[in-house]
This record gives sequence, structure tokens and C-alpha cells, in this order.
Amino acid sequence: MKHIVVVGAGQAGFSVVSKLRNLQFDGSITLIGNEPVPPYQRPPLSKKYLLGEMDVERLYLRPLSFYNDHEINLKLGEEVTAVDSVQKTITVGKEIINYDELIFTTGSTPNYLPPQIGGNLGGVYVVRNLSDVDSIVSEFIINKHVLIIGGGYIGLEAAAVASKLGLRVTLVEMGERILQRVASSETSDYFRNLHTNNGVVIRENVGVKRLKGNDCVEVVELTDGSNLEVDFVIAGIGISPSINLAKMAGCKLDNGIKTDATGRTSISSIWAAGDCASFPYRDTRIRLESVPNAIDQAELLALNIMGGNLE
Repeated sequence: MKHIVVVGAGQAGFSVVSKLRNLQFDGSITLIGNEPVPPYQRPPLSKKYLLGEMDVERLYLRPLSFYNDHEINLKLGEEVTAVDSVQKTITVGKEIINYDELIFTTGSTPNYLPPQIGGNLGGVYVVRNLSDVDSIVSEFIINKHVLIIGGGYIGLEAAAVASKLGLRVTLVEMGERILQRVASSETSDYFRNLHTNNGVVIRENVGVKRLKGNDCVEVVELTDGSNLEVDFVIAGIGISPSINLAKMAGCKLDNGIKTDATGRTSISSIWAAGDCASFPYRDTRIRLESVPNAIDQAELLALNIMGGNLE
């Protein structure tokens, strides 16, 4: 019986295993995630979930019973520590698992502030997964001062929630404007006005030079020479594709795990989809960080594993 192993239990991982079953794949499927919860929606984390308006179970893409009903072997809170693409095995803890097809849906990891500028102090957070948000909730107390580093969507969403909950909010962005990488100047203007009208102080063309404090961050020195007294910091400074396992397997890399238009990597039995994968588009190669792309890539990949040759 054919065995498909999917590493990464996010949106792409969920989409590929559910699509395989929808296509009547009758082999065995194993889905491995390094978080202790089943696949869940990430977009509400920095909005409704952080505000306390959504329970954790409502984040789940499907209840746990879905995986039993569809005979998907779900391994949660597990780390893959080794990949052998010649023997077609992966190692999870002390267990060695054989595969016929291996799919990396490992997503991305947040960029952290470097320790040498104080990024390892207490009170410095990122907002990427459920654990991140759970660890930060206790900081959201009225009149606390939070510095948000990065004017992308994650930073702006965190700023909106903090402001709504009565915190004092300062957001700094090194670029000329917020959302510079992902949106037009008109969109930037709209969100800048929206946030400043709700009490958020936005400082563009300003970065972070150093975070200061004993055990926890207390003061942030900015690149314009000013200092801010803060209670905590949220860093929203982008993400990087999670490629370590693919690199271990010997897959070619190019701004992520390099795939062809079908989702196959440079190793014929290994595939990739979602934030971790780059793919050809017209005359270039791109990598997209979005839920719709994760779903589309994963479902296309499932069709191709089932014998299609779709691009």
C-alpha cells in the first residue's frame, strides 16, 4: 500500500491530505505537525483570537474526529529530525517512518531580532503561531506601552488590537511607509490614517538600534537617536521559509524549496507546497505567503500525485 507522508500541519498540509482523500486516494497518509494542536487558521490569531473573541477550537480547520474518519494518521507535537531521500525514510523521535511520497508543507518561521541588540530579552515577542499569541495575551493590560516593530499586516493588526484594548501603542517602520512591500501608497495612507485616528503613534523611516533592560526590555533606542520606555515589544519583521528538512533531504533551494510547476522538487519522490515552496511563474520564480496560495498549491500537488500533470 502506498504511503504518503506530509511534514507540516498548517493550511497547506491540511489541504493536501484532505484533497487526497477527496480524490479517493486509498493508501495510507501520515500528517506530522510540530505543534500540539491540529491544523488551524492563522489569520484570526492576531485579531479575534488575541481579542478573546474566538475560542481555540474555532480556529481548527477540522475537529480531531475528521482525521480518524478519513484515516489520516495525525502526529502532533512531533519534530522530524532526519530525512533520508535515498532510503525514503524520515525520523520522528525514535521512530523511523518509510514513505513512498514525501510532501514538505513546513511553512515559514518568523524573523527574530538578533540577540546582540537585545532581541533575547524578556518581553520581546513575535506573533506567528498559537503558542506565541497565548504567551503574549497576559501583556495586554490597559495603559501598558507596547512598541511594535514592523509596519506590515501583522504589525498593523497587533497595533489595532492593542489600541482597542486600551494600550498605548507606538509602531516603527524602517521603510518610507507602512505596507511598502505589499501595498500601494494609497493603501498605506488609508491604514496610516485609520490607526493614527485610533491613537496609534506611527513613525516611519525609523528602525531599532538596541533594546535595553536587565532581564526584560525596558527601553528601546531607535535609529533616530530617541529612546522609548516600553513595557513589551512585538516584532513583526517578516518570515523566512522553513527549508532545513528539505536541505537535509538534498532538495534544491531557491528562495525556499525549489519546485517545478507541478509541485515536485528536484527529488522525484519529494514535493512541496505553501510558504516554504518557490515555483516558476512566467519568466521568473516566486514564493507566495498567503492562505489562498497554500490551498491552491496543495490541491494541485495532490492532483499530480494522483496521476495528473497539471500546472
